[in-house]
Amino acid sequence: MKQPKLRTGLWVYILLLSTSLSISAQEINEPSLRFTLTEIMNDAESYQEYKVIKTSKLQQFKLAMIDSINAYQRQIKNLALASVETQAELKILKNELELIKSSLESSEAQNAQIGFLGLTFNKRFYNALVWSLIALLSTIVVVIYTRIKHVCNVVKRVKSAYSKIVDEYRNQRFQATEKQMLLKRELQTALNRLESLEAVEK
Repeated sequence: MKQPKLRTGLWVYILLLSTSLSISAQEINEPSLRFTLTEIMNDAESYQEYKVIKTSKLQQFKLAMIDSINAYQRQIKNLALASVETQAELKILKNELELIKSSLESSEAQNAQIGFLGLTFNKRFYNALVWSLIALLSTIVVVIYTRIKHVCNVVKRVKSAYSKIVDEYRNQRFQATEKQMLLKRELQTALNRLESLEAVEK
C-alpha cells in the first residue's frame, strides 16, 4: 500500500518539477513575445500613420506565438493532470486517515475495557472496584488487628488475675493447713490433759 503511494507522489513531484523547469528554460532561452513585438515595431519603417512590417518577421512572430501558446497549453494540461493525480492521492490519503481514525478509536475502546473472571469492565470502573476492595480489605485487616490486640490484652489481664488468684489460693491453703495443724496440736494437747486428769481422778 505504501509503495504505490510513494510512486504516485514521486511521479507527481517529477511532473511538477519538469513543468517548472521547462517554463524557466523557455523564459531563459526564448525572448518574450512582448520583447519580440517591440523589436519588430522598432525595426519597422513608418509610412504616414502606418508601420510597414516585413511579412517574414510577422511569420516568425506568429510561429513564436503559436509555439508559446502550444507550450502553455501543454503546461496547462500537465498541470491539470498533476492536479487530478494530486486530488486522487488526497482522496486516498483521506480514506486512509479515516481508516486509521476508526482503527484508533476501536483500539482505544478495546484498551478502555478489561476482562476479569470472564466479565468485561471499563478500566475506570475496574480501578475504582479494585481500590474499593483494597480499602475494604485494609479496613477489615485493621479492625481484626485491633480486635486481636484487644483480645490479647484481655487475655493478659485474665492471666495476671488468674495467677494472682492462684497465688492467693495457695497462700490461703497454706495458712489453712497451718491452722489445721495448729488446731490438731491444740486438740491433741487438750486430749492429753483430759486423759491425765481422768487418770488422776481414778
